[in-house]
Amino acid sequence: MAFRGASFLLFINWVCIVVWLTSSFESTDATIVVLATNDSYIDRTAAFGPRIPEEGLVLNLIAIETLDADEETTACQPVKRMPDSSSWVALVERGGRCSFIDKVRNMQASGAKAVIVGDNQKNGLITMYAREDTSDVLIPSVFITQNHYRELRYFNMELGKGFLVKMLPDEIDWPILDVIIFIILSPAFVVLFLFFLWKIRMRQQRLADLAPPEVVSNLPIKIFFQSKAQTNDPVECVICLEDYKDEDELRVLPCRHEYHVVCIDNWLTNRKKFCPICKRDICVVTETTPLLGSSSSSSSPNPSGGGLGNGAAGPSSSSRPSSSSPPSSSTTPLISTNRNPPPTANASEEELLRRV
Repeated sequence: MAFRGASFLLFINWVCIVVWLTSSFESTDATIVVLATNDSYIDRTAAFGPRIPEEGLVLNLIAIETLDADEETTACQPVKRMPDSSSWVALVERGGRCSFIDKVRNMQASGAKAVIVGDNQKNGLITMYAREDTSDVLIPSVFITQNHYRELRYFNMELGKGFLVKMLPDEIDWPILDVIIFIILSPAFVVLFLFFLWKIRMRQQRLADLAPPEVVSNLPIKIFFQSKAQTNDPVECVICLEDYKDEDELRVLPCRHEYHVVCIDNWLTNRKKFCPICKRDICVVTETTPLLGSSSSSSSPNPSGGGLGNGAAGPSSSSRPSSSSPPSSSTTPLISTNRNPPPTANASEEELLRRV
């Protein structure tokens, strides 16, 4: 169960990292800088077409409706009138009966070096996608919000042909601290947490394997004397491997094994609560079985009578049947409750006595 829990936590951690990385890729934002005012506008690079080079692109921003009064702002068809500048970026509006890729292809056919698509609604930044093959698209394109689109369009009408903008490449918003936390430190913290959890569990298990000091102190102690030792008594401690000496204090475990008090107390309280020899748990209370007597039940002597012969003595008590047998009488022989009794020594003796 512990392994499954650890695997689950690591799996959740890596799922969070993947989701974060995916969202970071999708939300990579570039920047458009107006050189005349030094104002900057955040844009979103399209998923198709080339990327803006690292050094950026300095182009004349031209709204396509300024080229021709009859021109639509949505760029659903190539412009009829080409601008005078050869390095220009087309400012078009989202919407119309064409897709994003159609707008970019039309502006590429019109000679634009890049395309800026402005939103026609008050939404946030989106990533422009295309379902079909886009290998023919050779110019970059970006998407901006409606407010930024209107501001750039206003500046274009005010500044005219001298409206220069610089399109900067995508800057992936990955601060080095965030990368370290999510990719390196986050799994490390999970592993560290699991390690401490494992250590706590091992400590609890270790404490459960140790004998309480009060239990150990209640075990009996005897004083060893060489003169009183019997033949089979141990003469050395199996823990320290030293011979017992007179007046040594020995701890006697419930299993009757004996050790030096210092040796066995340290063993039981710091290592294991089991006997080093027989591995018996000293903390488990076992019910002691009383010694069995030499005879399970005593039998009463049979009364003397004619059934046993003229003055003949009956069998000894050790050879008499158990008390559960029916008593005999002077006229009736012994009758057993079992019709076919098993042949026993007592039955043979009784048969001999009856014949006498």
